[in-house]
Amino acid sequence: METDRCIHAVRPLLSDGQPLDALALMVDHLRRGDPADVDDRLAGLCAALEGDAELSAELGEAIRRLLSRSRCTETLVEAGVPGERGFLDGALLRIGRRMLPEVPPENSLPAVLDAIFCGPADHLWMQAVDPRTACRFLGAVGITADSVRGIAPQLVAAIRALAHHVASQGLSPDITRLMPEVDDLDSPFLTLSHVILRYVESFENDIEGDEEPLLDEALAVLHACRALVHRLRAEKHRFGTSLRLTGITRRLLAQIERLDHLLHLTEPVERDFSGCVWSLTIALVRARHTQSHLRPHLRANADLLVHQIVEHAARTGSKYITETAAQYGRFLVSSLIGGVVVALFALVKLWLDGDAAPAVEALVFGLNYALCFVVIALVGGTLATKQPAMTANTLARTMSPEDGRHDIDGLADLIVRVSRSQFVSFVGNVAAALPLGIALTWLAATVAGAPPADPDKAWRLLAELHPWESGSLFYAGVAGVFLSTAGLVSGWLDNRNLYRRLPQRVAAHRGLRRVLGPERAARLGELVHRKLGALGGNVYLGFCLGSAGSIGLVLGLPFDIRHIAFASAHFGVAWLTLGSAIPGQLLAEVALGVGLIGLMNFLVSFGLTLLLALSARRFTFGEGRALVWAVLVRFVKRPWLFFLPPFGRRASAS
Repeated sequence: METDRCIHAVRPLLSDGQPLDALALMVDHLRRGDPADVDDRLAGLCAALEGDAELSAELGEAIRRLLSRSRCTETLVEAGVPGERGFLDGALLRIGRRMLPEVPPENSLPAVLDAIFCGPADHLWMQAVDPRTACRFLGAVGITADSVRGIAPQLVAAIRALAHHVASQGLSPDITRLMPEVDDLDSPFLTLSHVILRYVESFENDIEGDEEPLLDEALAVLHACRALVHRLRAEKHRFGTSLRLTGITRRLLAQIERLDHLLHLTEPVERDFSGCVWSLTIALVRARHTQSHLRPHLRANADLLVHQIVEHAARTGSKYITETAAQYGRFLVSSLIGGVVVALFALVKLWLDGDAAPAVEALVFGLNYALCFVVIALVGGTLATKQPAMTANTLARTMSPEDGRHDIDGLADLIVRVSRSQFVSFVGNVAAALPLGIALTWLAATVAGAPPADPDKAWRLLAELHPWESGSLFYAGVAGVFLSTAGLVSGWLDNRNLYRRLPQRVAAHRGLRRVLGPERAARLGELVHRKLGALGGNVYLGFCLGSAGSIGLVLGLPFDIRHIAFASAHFGVAWLTLGSAIPGQLLAEVALGVGLIGLMNFLVSFGLTLLLALSARRFTFGEGRALVWAVLVRFVKRPWLFFLPPFGRRASAS
């Protein structure tokens, strides 16, 4: 009944020369009701039009007339294709459109689309339509490949413009520098414009039947261009990437896809004409409705770069995962070394703690933390809380899609290994930092007569570590955020060094080669490749942790950090300084607080980085639930493997 009423209302509108209103009425009929039934409603319209040849012919002619009278070249070339604006400019443009929407010129294709598809979610229900039903509708109104006679001038202009855009973008220095073969004489980007021109001119010559082979040639060259772009993106681990390169490749792929659609609209024989008409319509409507949306812009620009940063951080994180008992033992020794270094710098931090201005204090504390983390990295030590951000990236990187799904079981097994690696690193850091803090406090008091903390400062240290009478757990979460971002900074630096070819530039530097010699300069370049990202991440982390308290003081906010290794050393200092003056209950509560600080450090840094890494790999919510269940099953069956390495027969089972 609703379909009959729609058809009854459309007929007089077409007779009165109001095709826009007629089409808008039909679209309004489709968008009403349950979105899940939109395909059935469109099928009902198809049946009605197939039974009324006069109305369907009139409707098809009205659609052709609207398109022929509309200025559409610019829309066909640009709508839905990422622009050449920078990341920030693109974001500001979308914000401006949201605040003050643009008005399309009259008689333009955007104006026609806005009049017909006026619902903000029209592109969503259009995507839910079965393409076969959409093709049936186009066939009912006579919009088929058989109806194509030549190429409309505006379509020719759009095709030629896109061909030139694809060629120029594909030959940009950002791409040719990474893939020199792109600008070879037989490069598809160099031949694309010529092949496209031959094809569109074939409709004007007197040679019968040459259009189809020329179209095949044009599509083959276009496919070769697409393959080169996909190869560049797939081999990003070799080349590195940047927001600019990400933008160029996204724009290229979108232009190639659009050119492919437009070429199919000209085809002299039926292939996928109707399907391309429908998908192009959806793309144009989606572009109109999302042109002011900021989230797609942010996600599209950042996804590939985040993915690459995760990849580089993951390669660093793989060394933090133990599998065998021997690796577990070596990791314990490495963690003990890290704990020793932390204890030394924790005492230095106490001596630096004075009445300096917040800015000076932030600088001094930041240098102390940064130097501590750099020394740990250089001497081969391990910092427990630095591990989670790296291993979370490795977890996500190991997931290889199989038939569109990820390896949940393999990921769960890896989480078990990460858990015990994290546990032994905590044990090593605390086992070294706590007793060494006590020993150094005793040594300072005995030899120098001045312990690192007087009784007042010792009581303050205990109060800062109390789990519920202070903000220590929240501050531990703040530290976890910094630890997570430090892993990303390391990955970003590694990616940028690779993209800028920094190791090769260091090795080829004339001054360095003259002073150090070619071999040492090459080794220095390799050292930059292996160490610069990690050292940069450590320096960043040090200044973040060192300045947090000063930032909170300046802003008057409860903002600070707590780190388990430093907290353990400070607990040891306070314990020896106060001795039996500390009530047993308070001692136990503060000891619990130190453990909970470590747990918060781990959960926040690991969780945030894992979420980002999984998001970069399109990990779904359903797969997340399956992963949690798989980990729980393993914990119930063999909980000891989350803390201890496998021995004997269990080694093979882990």
